[in-house]
Amino acid sequence: MAAGIRLLSTDFDGTLIGHPSDGRCIPALARALAGFKASGGLWAVNTGRSLAHAIEGLEIFHAPVEPDFFLTHERELYHRDPATGKWQDFGDWNRVARERHAELFHRSGTIFAQLQAFVAGMPDVTLIEEDGHTAGLITSDETTMALVAKGLDALRADFPDFSYQRNTIYLRFCHADYHKGSVLRELCRLLAVPAAEVFAAGDHFNDLSMLDPKVAGHLACPANAIAEVKSAVTAAGGWVSGRRFGEGIAAALAAVLRAPKKTRKKPAAVF
Repeated sequence: MAAGIRLLSTDFDGTLIGHPSDGRCIPALARALAGFKASGGLWAVNTGRSLAHAIEGLEIFHAPVEPDFFLTHERELYHRDPATGKWQDFGDWNRVARERHAELFHRSGTIFAQLQAFVAGMPDVTLIEEDGHTAGLITSDETTMALVAKGLDALRADFPDFSYQRNTIYLRFCHADYHKGSVLRELCRLLAVPAAEVFAAGDHFNDLSMLDPKVAGHLACPANAIAEVKSAVTAAGGWVSGRRFGEGIAAALAAVLRAPKKTRKKPAAVF
């Protein structure tokens, strides 16, 4: 396989498609994905979206090939059931994750009470309720989100298992063991794919856990990525594109696939 890459893990919103966007796959990215799949590669969409929302986005995206896996809600793992054609749990990861999150939220009443008091005087913050518990929040802008995240970091000091995933104005509460990086590692374990044969691409805070050389040996981000993501990719010798969204990922994937093996860990390239 080209460049020894067997698995492609991409964020969706902000990485493959932009904001605003009609949600369709651009031609350059379509060619890159089709070429990668034709070479025998596997593609996982690693997203904060729910499974239903991810499927909806994929239909609009209209890529020439479909992903082999959906990694959703920054923690769930799905593949196509060969018998039914439906997206199904892959292994027992999802069951265990749901059990651990249910237990975490059950014993986290104190931190939720503190959180509600913390945001009570912040009209630009909206708490989101799901299944009888506070699942996350939305802020009016990213400046407000930065303030909320700083406050949350102080609140969770006494709750090491309690964490969150953050992307632009959206934040989801979660168990600290579950994020895009850990679910990608589980997929690699099930497939027996080493980190050295994984390419990961993302643009925001919730992508940082998979933009780690211990998780993926080949890293990339588009020009629109936040500074923290660009720094992480640069530090790992990955590819920081000078192009935005799907154009940047198409260029990065093409560059990595054609790069001689001995040069791929040089300081980050900008193209």
